[in-house]
Amino acid sequence: MKKTLLLSFIVALISHFNWAQPFAAAQNIDPDTGDEPYEIASGDLDGDGDIDLVMATYFYNSNSPTQDYIKWYSNDGNGNFTVETTVSSTIQWVDGLAVADIDGQFGLDIVATSVNQDKLVYFLSDGAGGFGPETSVDSAIAGPGEVVVSDINNDGNDDLITMSYTNNTTVWYAGDGAGNFSTANTIESGTTDGPYYVDVADFDGDGDLDVVVAFVNSQSIELYYNQYVESGTMTVSWIQDTVPVSTGNSFLFNIGFGDINNDGVMDIYKVDFTSGDVAWYNKTVNGPSVENIISDDNIITNPARAYVIDLDNDMLNDVILTDGGVQDDAIIFFKGASNAPPSATPTFIANNNNIMYDISVEDFDDDGDMDVASIGNTSDTVFWLENQLIVLGLSDSNFEELNIYPNPTNSILHFDGLTEAITISIYDNLGRNVMNTTLTMQQTLDVSHLNNGIYLMKFEGSNSTVKFIKK
Repeated sequence: MKKTLLLSFIVALISHFNWAQPFAAAQNIDPDTGDEPYEIASGDLDGDGDIDLVMATYFYNSNSPTQDYIKWYSNDGNGNFTVETTVSSTIQWVDGLAVADIDGQFGLDIVATSVNQDKLVYFLSDGAGGFGPETSVDSAIAGPGEVVVSDINNDGNDDLITMSYTNNTTVWYAGDGAGNFSTANTIESGTTDGPYYVDVADFDGDGDLDVVVAFVNSQSIELYYNQYVESGTMTVSWIQDTVPVSTGNSFLFNIGFGDINNDGVMDIYKVDFTSGDVAWYNKTVNGPSVENIISDDNIITNPARAYVIDLDNDMLNDVILTDGGVQDDAIIFFKGASNAPPSATPTFIANNNNIMYDISVEDFDDDGDMDVASIGNTSDTVFWLENQLIVLGLSDSNFEELNIYPNPTNSILHFDGLTEAITISIYDNLGRNVMNTTLTMQQTLDVSHLNNGIYLMKFEGSNSTVKFIKK
């Protein structure tokens, strides 16, 4: 469906980006994915503690069925990927791809939708570095689009959310954590607007997950509130916000939730492929929705995918954007600011003459910062780019002689070169303050009580910060 709409909009022009390079050169993972890789997702697919990748193709050819693939790539923990046995070579036109723990064992499993085969399926990790056969969740969902995995009914199990473009219905399937799913439960239906893109978050802050849907026929974005908590009955039902998030778009290609202006309140963003507008919305419940432009066609003419995450470990969300046309061929990001819109000037990540319809952002080399993986639709490749924005160590010249080790650590951090007492605050990757202490000269710091993960250490009276990994 995306491809059918998309091909008529691509134009051939040329522009250039001249920004500094904060990421290493692309490292090619798969030089021959099959024709037109379209979706990419990431997670620990083999249960070894490292972040792996999965890719799916969508080879559109004049509405004729063609061979497509789902392939996965195992990571050794240092960003070295191996092309593993193909997961599927019979699924076609994959327009939704996600990873999730479907059955509660081994690594994460793979979930996919097929547009022309009208199905939602999954492939279970087999615990031996591979995946089992295709298992059907719904074999009669006409024209499914994106698929998202979240816990809609608050039972601790992964549920699946997708839509039928053909039948104008957005639906969810309740999972039991053992590989079984309910029949389709309706989120919205009864229009001819053509739902196709979806995201899930607790937008109204009430403890259950809400859904935002983009409609490609009406080119509108609508918000639906989960009434699991409000109803008092602990059952899922839905109420549509009385005011649309956005109307009058040209060609919606991506939507999502994220705190764009870092004010602690969830926002909604959109990517309009044809107009070039990438925007975020201050939206109140049943109230106004104010559009704020992040990027326009002067920066990327045909944007494809936005991603909201902290790239430089400053505890502020940044916005990553990929190019989906033939004009710019770039991945860029806009640096986030505290309680303010992101920077108006983008920072360059990559330019490789590929059309990049999707990205995944994870710490692929286990060094404590977020890297970027993407797909080259025109080059039939999968690649990743190492984040070099952050280097383990302190940034303030007043602390140049301070050496903190080992990093990663299991329990104790040593501070060599500390010449005076200093107060330290430690924050987790969600920005929560988890520890405060004062160190004297030559003192060690016990972090054994912290959960495994990435932490940011801030020093009182200084702009210096250091990240460390607790294993």
